[in-house]
Amino acid sequence: MLTEEISSDAEFAEQLAALLHAPSHQHTGSRVTPSRTSRGPLTTNNTRARRWSLAAGIVLAVLVVALAAYGGVRLFDNDDDPPRNAPAEPSTTRPGDRAAALPPTADTVRRILPDRSSMDAREYPWAGTPDVRRTSATGLSICRAAPTCRMATAVGAVTFGRGENEGENRAEFLVIAFPDDAAAHKAYVDIVQDIEEADPGSRKVELEPRGDESQGIDQDGTDTENNPTERHINRSLIFRQGAFIGIAHQMDDPTEQRSTRIHGLSALLADRIAKAEAGKSL
Repeated sequence: MLTEEISSDAEFAEQLAALLHAPSHQHTGSRVTPSRTSRGPLTTNNTRARRWSLAAGIVLAVLVVALAAYGGVRLFDNDDDPPRNAPAEPSTTRPGDRAAALPPTADTVRRILPDRSSMDAREYPWAGTPDVRRTSATGLSICRAAPTCRMATAVGAVTFGRGENEGENRAEFLVIAFPDDAAAHKAYVDIVQDIEEADPGSRKVELEPRGDESQGIDQDGTDTENNPTERHINRSLIFRQGAFIGIAHQMDDPTEQRSTRIHGLSALLADRIAKAEAGKSL
């Protein structure tokens, strides 16, 4: 097809022939007539065979020019591109650019514990002073049947309520830090497995899950001596999240929210531990 197009355009063929220093053919009307073409020292006969040879040469020249032009464009377009088989450049993201998990220390436990601004002042107008210690958790009542609590690196607790000496509607948060996830898991399993042994008044219940693993606990808060007819609910959620064990404890709640208030308390504590695990500010 390309040779036919070239053969039908005498001027185009003449220009290409001049570029190649090769003979062209002359057209008269619709017929091609033999002639002699002279260009400088070169003189050729315009025969049929010669015309076909010329057409083939022109086709080849067009292809060479086209490929050269394409190669030039590609060369400029990809001048900055790496070689196809070159190894990928290292990532510009450095390990230090990513936030590291906060260490399981007393300072981290103190930051995890909810503060005054975290709690609804109408529900809990009184806020206690956080108690944080760099010690194992073996002295905690909840760890009485869990010897693995000795692996703890720090323990902290804080209480909110209606008043320091008033038991109505109180909330307590406890956080235990461990050297790593494995140690925290072992302690969590011991606590949950033996919770009913450690506290015969406790029973396991289903509550909204938190963290990596969690267990709900109910305790009968009825004061049989002073208020035998008024039943209070003490409800806890124990959960492990990474290297931390968190306990949200709802105490002495006589209100209609006594069965659901624990969900908000545990969600608050779980969110703060998750931020510490992600290295975020608290």
